Amino acid sequence: MPLPRRALLGAALLPLAARAQGFPGKPVTLVISYPPGGIVDSVGRRVAERLAALLGQPVVVENRGGAGGNIAASAVAKAAPDGHTLLFCTYATLSIAAAAGTRLDFDPLRSLTAVAPIGPLTVLLVVRNDFPARSIEEFVAYARAHPGQVNFGSIGVGSSYHLALEQLKALSGTDITHVPYRGGAAAMTDLLGGRLDAMLGTWSMTRPHLQAGGFRALALANESRASVTPNLPTVAEHAVPGARLVDGLGIFAPAGTPEAVVARLNAAVAQILAEPAMAAWLTDQGTPPTPMSAPDFAGMMQRDAAMLGTLIRQHNIVVE
Repeated sequence: MPLPRRALLGAALLPLAARAQGFPGKPVTLVISYPPGGIVDSVGRRVAERLAALLGQPVVVENRGGAGGNIAASAVAKAAPDGHTLLFCTYATLSIAAAAGTRLDFDPLRSLTAVAPIGPLTVLLVVRNDFPARSIEEFVAYARAHPGQVNFGSIGVGSSYHLALEQLKALSGTDITHVPYRGGAAAMTDLLGGRLDAMLGTWSMTRPHLQAGGFRALALANESRASVTPNLPTVAEHAVPGARLVDGLGIFAPAGTPEAVVARLNAAVAQILAEPAMAAWLTDQGTPPTPMSAPDFAGMMQRDAAMLGTLIRQHNIVVE
């Protein structure tokens, strides 16, 4: 899989960055923001394994779930800024908290340093099997014709999926009823049981049920199509221009971590994402590898937070 020139350059500079600061001088702890199981944990553990091989030090995985990922983020934000404690999380968690001004004991963007993204999460808009709409265009038309009657589940108030729904509603002029759940599993159970009309779900979570015919996929919530579902259009393609979900996986370090250490870590991640076996596995999981420099990653986070902040203010969305 070809990589951007910048990512290849970062990998080439790995020996130089390795000499800086004598990093790593001890085992590295990778704090994963969700409990074991699920896409965040499975990808985080794979990355940790390869990172250990490249850094020449053990990378110890520590799961700290809770508060939508903010417990893990808080712990890493308060750790020594030397690169030996890292956060592995969905970066939408941080962008949303920053956009909403959520009261936390750390600043989502200023207390952490963006190190490297892994890639976006492929997220599908799925509906119960007997839902009248057979395409995303028909879904929007049905929602317009039946205001308030379409029940749309999310993984919680203020989540990236909730905000994606609010954006879809705003851009399409529809009135869709938001039904928040405590996680995707409960929402999917109700969708499979016909008690919910639609929801957003990751490729890794929805794939088994799609293959078994448990429900149908109408579109991707992502900005562009995914190789795992090449024939599935995005919501933005024809139905709702401008609609896009902000979510993906990335690595962060405490603010103040030396630039040379961040560069070393970023280059190591670029090498990991370039490995054919890892790239193929990530793509199959619905997380296409997307290497990016640390400054570019930080810039993306800032832009996403600004866009989400506007959405939250315009529609008076309460983020828990």
